[in-house]
Amino acid sequence: MLAASDASKGPAQLEALRAALLAAGRPVTVHHWLDLDGVADLLNALATRRTPITHGDLDALPDKLITTYVRDLLSTADVLPRRHEEVERLPRWADHVLAQAPAEHRQIVSPFAHWYVIRRHRDRARRGQGFSASSLARTRSLIQRPLELLTWLDDVGLALSDLNQPTLDQWLSQGKRHRADIRVFLQWARHHKLNARDFTVPRRRVEQPSVFLDDEERLQQLRRCVEDETLPLATRVVGSLVLLLGLQISRILRFTTEDVVRDGKAVRLHLNGHEVDLPPRISALVGQRLELAEAAWQNNRSASTTPWLFPGTNPARPLRLQSMRLQLRKADLTGLAGRNTARLALAADVPASILAEVTGTSVHNATRWATLAKRGWAEYIATRRDDA
Repeated sequence: MLAASDASKGPAQLEALRAALLAAGRPVTVHHWLDLDGVADLLNALATRRTPITHGDLDALPDKLITTYVRDLLSTADVLPRRHEEVERLPRWADHVLAQAPAEHRQIVSPFAHWYVIRRHRDRARRGQGFSASSLARTRSLIQRPLELLTWLDDVGLALSDLNQPTLDQWLSQGKRHRADIRVFLQWARHHKLNARDFTVPRRRVEQPSVFLDDEERLQQLRRCVEDETLPLATRVVGSLVLLLGLQISRILRFTTEDVVRDGKAVRLHLNGHEVDLPPRISALVGQRLELAEAAWQNNRSASTTPWLFPGTNPARPLRLQSMRLQLRKADLTGLAGRNTARLALAADVPASILAEVTGTSVHNATRWATLAKRGWAEYIATRRDDA
């Protein structure tokens, strides 16, 4: 596969790929990935092309594991430019959703989806801003809600231009809270003269965190992460960081080896421009995870553009969130309750601005946590006085 004679017949770009494969630190790993069903056929098809390979060529193929792998392979070898794949999958997802809508709805929502919502997210990606699973879910909601509203308007015999505040309020009251995401589309529609009215849409009500651990249970779970060597190392590290720093699991899984700083036995984490010191025993755990990740990176550099701290089955992608949640559940570690309790404890000790930077949440959300912590402490004191 991709012998010199073959590569010379195809795009000159593939010489870089061939060089990257030959320079891989562990040939058996390269062979494993190249031996996946369909990879050889796809690479050979690319090798016989007479025009430069582009991301668009792969975008036109079915969104399967082998397509993802070959794209990562070509990006690693600098044959293709690196891009934010979570964002770049949005246009294909949007086209699939829009294809199921009536033509008159597609005509309205398609420019909103592609030229407003998705373009804004591409701009964020170019500025190096990351995306959480929740932010991507809201992006999809911004595109789905207009289709939902237009379908409802058809059912009641109204055009978008006829929509008024009482009718909108009726629609909002009949659905779930994510219908509030329609605000963005209505602002866009007004700007493009599809409806002249300035609507009032209540913002999504943010639910107060309601699941917590008591201090003893949090301590027991943290001790299990540190001491129980029968648990997988990745589970112990993720569980420790959730229970200690209140970090989201999805954020931890997107750490790279460059986010970990070792100074002798001490380990620090890069969090939003700050270095956070870890306690000695958790430093040791994170240090072990770093050593494994660095070894995996050396073996898989031909298949990954990013040295993930928790590489997944496909080394170009981090460990899947659902997989880690299952591991935590199996170890009797309560992810959400542990995260909430850790954030509440931090909010009681540090300013909201620091809490926001450490946990990666917004200052507004961190302020909510600080308020909740103060109220919880006041209620605790009142309870103690009543017991005295």
